[in-house]
Amino acid sequence: MQRQSLSRSVTWLLSAVLLPTSGFAQKPAQKPTQPPPPPASPTVIVPQSGSSFFIGSVEAAPGTFSVLLSEGRESVTGIFSYKQIEVFEAVLLAAKEFAQSDEAVGKTTPIITRLMDQHEWSLFVDVSKKGDRRQYYVTLITVSGKLTATAGEIVRGKKEETKTLFADILAKLKEAKAGPKPSN
Repeated sequence: MQRQSLSRSVTWLLSAVLLPTSGFAQKPAQKPTQPPPPPASPTVIVPQSGSSFFIGSVEAAPGTFSVLLSEGRESVTGIFSYKQIEVFEAVLLAAKEFAQSDEAVGKTTPIITRLMDQHEWSLFVDVSKKGDRRQYYVTLITVSGKLTATAGEIVRGKKEETKTLFADILAKLKEAKAGPKPSN
């Protein structure tokens, strides 16, 4: 009996000593004062569908332009010089003139012709011609990627010109060039 009471005393003594010290190894739980802020939403807005084109001068670098081409949810952007914008405009004007001609027209299947400057490959235009229908495809290649956008369709001989991305790009390039000229 003494042995049993001695065993109980030792067990009680160990429990009394070890239980209070077991809490020293744990860190106290801290309650957060405020919940973490929600993640920031992206500031770039990309259209859900369709194609669009944007050009704007870069204030920090006169004579340079920021260009964005998008097709649906995909987009590419780049920085281009005034001279490159002049080349882009020339390529678009050549594509427009080519689209109105009878040269390289498919009768049953479309014939696609690529128009580009031999020294500037950042922007080019593919013109698909079948019968009286002409379709434009504009491709922009930048450091951020490459994108080809459907730029519209025209019907040759039709007097009224429909609003197309191609016409919009051409107008925006002319407007951008009309702004402040770079100092050489």
